[in-house]
Amino acid sequence: MNIGAGLEDLGKGIRSQVGTCYSTRAKGPRYLELAEGYINKIALDENDEIIGYEYVNMGKFMEAVKSGMDANEALAKNKSRYGRYDEAVKVIDPRHE
Repeated sequence: MNIGAGLEDLGKGIRSQVGTCYSTRAKGPRYLELAEGYINKIALDENDEIIGYEYVNMGKFMEAVKSGMDANEALAKNKSRYGRYDEAVKVIDPRHE
């Protein structure tokens, strides 16, 4: 590996460890992308506090599509959940909240 090579250059579905998160008083915390992947849904408890999220591992998703897998199938196979997602009182889509 060359000095300065980013994780994108390493292959195997690995992506950089940079994430984008933001928050407002009116809407609360919002995650768009973390090291794990792109955040699709955020799980909230009864106090509207984040207890988990569903995400797509974008590195693995892109590798699957590159290898010829249908994008919808690749999306379904590369979704995961983190935290206490299944205990959520409310699930929101951070892209539309």
